[in-house]
Amino acid sequence: MSIFKAELMYYLRSPIIWLVLAMSAFVSAWTFLLLIDLFTAMQVKFNGMTDAPTTVQGIIYPVISAQAKLLILVVSIIAGLSFSRLHNNNGWTLVNSYAGSDLNFVLQKYMAGLLVSLVFVLPALLSIIALSFMTSMSVLPIVYAILGLLLLLMWMMALGMFISSLVNNSGFAILLCMVVLLILWVISYSSLDMTWGKNWIQVFSPQYHFQQFLTPYLSISTLFYFIADILILIMAINFRIKHRRYRL
Repeated sequence: MSIFKAELMYYLRSPIIWLVLAMSAFVSAWTFLLLIDLFTAMQVKFNGMTDAPTTVQGIIYPVISAQAKLLILVVSIIAGLSFSRLHNNNGWTLVNSYAGSDLNFVLQKYMAGLLVSLVFVLPALLSIIALSFMTSMSVLPIVYAILGLLLLLMWMMALGMFISSLVNNSGFAILLCMVVLLILWVISYSSLDMTWGKNWIQVFSPQYHFQQFLTPYLSISTLFYFIADILILIMAINFRIKHRRYRL
């Protein structure tokens, strides 16, 4: 069995994954229906406004923002378990006996974690796509928003797996991932270090760059931020695994 299939089987057999999946599905459905109710109720007031929010601004963007916050919990659990759990049952000994390259090993675990994480946001994405077909909305802003959510997921998964490779205890790895991701989320709302009208502390937060996708325009610098950081983090995990296998 390949590493990719073994990772998928591990997560799909884990009770905590199904528990969090049920909770996230409920929160996603409730958020989506609540926003539709609120947006519909406000239509009377919006009729007299020249700059009234559109369906994309009033429903789609808030739903995707809610999914981005929910992913902090999801990624912390999935990524936190990725390497830290290998300290039990001689997991690192099995890693050392893996015949393929370290990078291939890391990529298979990374892709499996991404695939499982996508299951958590899939109901909300399907609801957004269905709503876009039923109403006359511009498709491009929705595509940008979904792309931003996927890049944010990939970034957080890479960071969480790197943290997991540094920690020996699964519970502590999950907690540390959650704390780090929450700190980065809080930084995105920081008002410190305002120079030349720009808060440079916010630049370090992926959530701040994710907000750039919730606009009708695509930021090239934000794309570069996510792609470059994901590659750097994956290479950092690769070097960490090389170091582990060398020690074993």
